[in-house]
Amino acid sequence: MKENIFDKIFFGINMTWKKIILFAVIIGVYTGLIMMVPFLEDTSFKDIGISYEWWVVFAVIIVVNCKRNTEAMIKCFVFFLISQPLVYLVQVLCGSLSINLALNYYFNIWLPATFLTLPGGITAYYCKKQNLTGSIILGMGNTIQFVLGLYYFSVCIKNFPNHLLSTIVCFASSFIMNFFIQKENKYRIISIFIPIFLSLTVFIFARLTGRTFI
Repeated sequence: MKENIFDKIFFGINMTWKKIILFAVIIGVYTGLIMMVPFLEDTSFKDIGISYEWWVVFAVIIVVNCKRNTEAMIKCFVFFLISQPLVYLVQVLCGSLSINLALNYYFNIWLPATFLTLPGGITAYYCKKQNLTGSIILGMGNTIQFVLGLYYFSVCIKNFPNHLLSTIVCFASSFIMNFFIQKENKYRIISIFIPIFLSLTVFIFARLTGRTFI
């Protein structure tokens, strides 16, 4: 059977160090540049520099294409260690962000997230295992996408079409990763049920308690 593009993305990339570094540089520079475009303020195009949905996808692509769990951990960590500082460096060099503000964003938000890729990368590596463990790990990862998707949807309906693209990306990426990483239907059901159940629980709890959803 002919290999489709998603099989190639999730299982067909030889994730060399050269590709990791090039990937990190491209994404970091792109994100830094897109964050400086004034008319894209409060739209899906700037969400990549604020939220996590695209970075979850990038991390999953990296770890599932690694051959060992330690390789997945280190390469995922290095990807974030290169790309995230570049996001702020580009903005500082172009004069759109002060050094103090850039350091504040990076050290308070993205540096902790970068270090979380160490346990996260080694754990996420097993999401490609075709068993119960793999489906649960994939489901937990997809929960992030579903929670963010519900958040963006709630924002989008108040100010349509702002963040519509991010809403679509969150839910579409969840279903794509679920279908193409897990190959057996019984495990696909588990890995899609977990994010639906957990994200709806979080959303309902937030609405009932009046707390900020994200």
